[in-house]
Amino acid sequence: FWLMLPSRRPQDILPPSRPTGRVGRPPRAPANGGGEMVYASPSSGLEVAIGSMDTVIEAAIGSADTVVEASAALSSSDEEDQLPAGSGRTSPPRICGAASAKASSTAGSAATGSLPRLGLHFNSGLGSGGRHPLSWRDGPFSDWTVIVGEKTYHLHAFLLARASYYFNGAMTVATGAEASPSTPRRSDLSEVLPQSCHVAFEDALDFVYSENQAAFEVPASKALLLLKVADILGISALFDAMDQRISAAFAQTAPLLMEQYCRVHAPGADDGAALRQIRDEAVELLVRKFQPFLADQEMRQALVRLPGSVLGEIMEADDLAVASEDVVFDFVAERVKATEVSCSSGGSREASGPSDNEIIWQKVRWPHLSAWKFSQAITLGKKYLRAEMVVHALTARVAQVDLGGSEAFTSLGFQASWGSPPRQAILPPGVPPPLSTELDFCFHYTGPDQFKCGESIRSQPKRIGDIVLRVLVFPSGTDTGVARGSLSVFLEAVPQVNWPRDWEFANIRYAIACYRWPTGSGETWAAKRKGDLWTFKSNRLDRGWHDFLSPGEVHRYLGPEGFICIRGGIEPECLPRCFLLGAHGHGGSPAGSELSGSSASRRSWAPRPPGPAGAME
Repeated sequence: FWLMLPSRRPQDILPPSRPTGRVGRPPRAPANGGGEMVYASPSSGLEVAIGSMDTVIEAAIGSADTVVEASAALSSSDEEDQLPAGSGRTSPPRICGAASAKASSTAGSAATGSLPRLGLHFNSGLGSGGRHPLSWRDGPFSDWTVIVGEKTYHLHAFLLARASYYFNGAMTVATGAEASPSTPRRSDLSEVLPQSCHVAFEDALDFVYSENQAAFEVPASKALLLLKVADILGISALFDAMDQRISAAFAQTAPLLMEQYCRVHAPGADDGAALRQIRDEAVELLVRKFQPFLADQEMRQALVRLPGSVLGEIMEADDLAVASEDVVFDFVAERVKATEVSCSSGGSREASGPSDNEIIWQKVRWPHLSAWKFSQAITLGKKYLRAEMVVHALTARVAQVDLGGSEAFTSLGFQASWGSPPRQAILPPGVPPPLSTELDFCFHYTGPDQFKCGESIRSQPKRIGDIVLRVLVFPSGTDTGVARGSLSVFLEAVPQVNWPRDWEFANIRYAIACYRWPTGSGETWAAKRKGDLWTFKSNRLDRGWHDFLSPGEVHRYLGPEGFICIRGGIEPECLPRCFLLGAHGHGGSPAGSELSGSSASRRSWAPRPPGPAGAME
């Protein structure tokens, strides 16, 4: 009997489905826009009674293999779009489209004549994919409970076991052959995860439940927390994603990462190789980019919140990237004030709080502060510095001025911070150190809008013979008509109280240079250098150039971290003229170059307020 039945095509067979109307009723188009399913009578003359579903099923059983093939073609409608390109797989033809229904109807009608059609439509109510996405928020079909602190989550065991080695092991024990029916199906992570990581657990669940983990986004403030969660729970995909996220933004967010590390780190605990590496590289980067990070308000606040032990490790580096020691002093003062305000407003004072402040105060290199900042330190001492620390700073300052001071104050028992060298100068690779007749000045430059026109900054002064000189810079130009954004640079004499009223240092040949950093492999540093002859006296304190760098040149002399390096000095052969006795023997003053000039040429001399980079009057 089965051999006598004609062969059937997929279009001739109706796969099992849910009918939406009564048999014999006129067909209607599916609500989702698809075509109609059509039954065709076999050519052998077997009568199909449409009114009886049993007869329909009996006719469909004519070829079991064909039924399975047609059913698979229908169910593959959702999977076809998910096949990866180039996989070599092709999805079977769909039979629910309008074209398939029309072809089936035509073939059946040609064989047996016109027959009633049965229109079928399946509406799952689960979206276009026919699937309800699982979520940890509402917990449908949940079969595993996770407790994190005061929160309880109803989750899905198969998702957790697939993503996490930790949950895989826990579920293996709970569902193994030795497990009893009363074995709880839950995990308590309250003690497994550090408390600081509890806030990031829900972000980890978002990743585990995500259907597109490659597009998972997380704020920079949680990246390291999630890395710690992934490391503890063994979520390798999340660990790799956070590793890439941290690496991509490491150079810009190192202070935030360091702050997160201090939150998750337990003293004496092993953080793992990955976190230790992040911590060490973050400290190294903070040393190299300390002042550039201070220019960003978010990064600056992250640095202020770091523990004193970490800040002490950063600030004790000789190569700390700061223009002068005044930058370190300003940061420490801001941090101490923030700590005091936090405690006075009701915040809890940690047992190590006072020692934290003492640690970072000791990292300030007091002998190398400008006089202006040192006077501020004495003022702050009334509120934020202990008396012992004030005495320590004063002795360091005196020891630096008096060449025998370090020996005289050794008996006091203070740490010999007065013997600490100044920070290493920020110079392009290969630039030789300054001569005894030269001084360097480096400052951080973010653009012409950082300073107002006419606003000046000064280097630390240096004594050369009897004359005391410093570099005077107007980062946005002077008010003498030069282009806005020009870099104006001068060499300025600093009058001393022991000089005679008519002091002068005549016929001093000086020079100013600005260094350009190499921009590629094989390049070396270069310098733009200008020189002139000048007599420094009470009414002619400085000499230099209003347009030393034009607005279009400034960016070419910026270092990798935004520093500009300037070196000023006098020619070594002029050193004998830098003493007051010798200076009185030289009369008159040269006219000087037409391109050079004095920053004070329009006004008589008067003491100027010190600039932010440190000055000494």
